[in-house]
Amino acid sequence: MKNFSKKIFFYGQRTIKSYGLRTSITKIQAHKKGKIKITGLSKFVDQNNESEFTNILSKDGYVELDHLLDPKDLKEIKDYSSKLPLFDPFDRKLGHFEFSTIPNKTHVANFSRQDLIKCTEIMNIANDPGILRIVQDFLGCTPTISNVNMWWSKAGKEQAKDAQLFHRDVDDLKFCKLFIYLTDVGTNDGPHTYVKGSSSTNKLTTIRRYQDSEVIEQFGEDNIISFTRPKGSCFLVDTYGFHKGTLPIENDRLLLQIQYSINPVGIENYKPVKISNNYNSYINRLLLKN
Repeated sequence: MKNFSKKIFFYGQRTIKSYGLRTSITKIQAHKKGKIKITGLSKFVDQNNESEFTNILSKDGYVELDHLLDPKDLKEIKDYSSKLPLFDPFDRKLGHFEFSTIPNKTHVANFSRQDLIKCTEIMNIANDPGILRIVQDFLGCTPTISNVNMWWSKAGKEQAKDAQLFHRDVDDLKFCKLFIYLTDVGTNDGPHTYVKGSSSTNKLTTIRRYQDSEVIEQFGEDNIISFTRPKGSCFLVDTYGFHKGTLPIENDRLLLQIQYSINPVGIENYKPVKISNNYNSYINRLLLKN
């Protein structure tokens, strides 16, 4: 019954297309949940910039963090993931496969969340105090880590499809995602692309994939931001705003994503993992057993 209620809420909030109404309901939910005191130094954000970064995230829909991921942590994550199986999230019938045997029809190859949350470096990133403080102020309440995801975007495909086309994510009434590049991403390597300011408008709210021309007509080409950045680059994004992972042409792209929300994502099948940790039990309740 509990899972059924979560699904009802998930699909229900997706029908709310008014940005003002979504914001009003969010404020009520956030007030009920409240905030906690989050202490500790951040590896990604200078503490005197945190309030400004929250404002930028709220206004523009994205903000780039001060510091790159430590090269040692980046190497640990890549080494750890190299031993893990992959799957196509848009075609589960293909089963699991290795990086060297990714099927030709697969555009993006994902790792399992249960595998990723066993990686200490990934969970340390997800629980970084500076990131959590920015996200808490953005959401208006204590954040919930509602997903950990990482995937390869394969180069050399003829045509973009699925999340490689412009779209809005509607995972919760309010949420944001941390993106970290684990490979260098140039113009032809599948940069994350975002429409500045689109997270707080009522334009194009039907849930579907959009062509570039439709988005440019509504928001203007100058507001389309392409994140061509070196490996280790980190940015927080409100993906209710329009975005896409551009189709890579030259090189495969590896990206780590942490999702923070007010509520659990109702369609996710959470299977908490038991690991030794000192993380906040509420923030991590969907992923980790006490």
